[in-house]
Amino acid sequence: MDRIRKTLLLFAVIAVPAAAHSAFAPAQNPCFVSGTSTFRLSPTASSPDYRVRIESHAARPDLRMQLVDRPEIADFVLVDDFGAAESTACRSSVPVKTVKVDPDARTPDVTVSLSADAADPDYKVYVHSARFSHQDAAALLAVMWKTQQSRELAARR
Repeated sequence: MDRIRKTLLLFAVIAVPAAAHSAFAPAQNPCFVSGTSTFRLSPTASSPDYRVRIESHAARPDLRMQLVDRPEIADFVLVDDFGAAESTACRSSVPVKTVKVDPDARTPDVTVSLSADAADPDYKVYVHSARFSHQDAAALLAVMWKTQQSRELAARR
């Protein structure tokens, strides 16, 4: 009887962490909604709508972002819950734009310098997320910035 209990206990010790990992693992291609736009992060997209290159010390970045550890000093805060509920952000009535973080992009749409010690940053970013990494958050902010720049340019014409 003890052998059966020990075997079941061993199974529980192995199975519970494995199940917890799958329940709390980040979504494969999470989406983010900003105003009337929806963006899907897709690291494997062959032809994304936006390519973002992130380098900690880019020579001529389009944007300089500083990672901060307090949301009250950030310009952009990305926080989500750690629950297992699936996000509905990808269900959109407008076309979803794909975003790829591509460190090897020769002609990215936006280049971002991202670091915790950025001097004179354009934006300060705080991230506490189960679904989005620091680079994901920086890419999303960069694409929102790029989209706004395009809208402003179109409005001037």
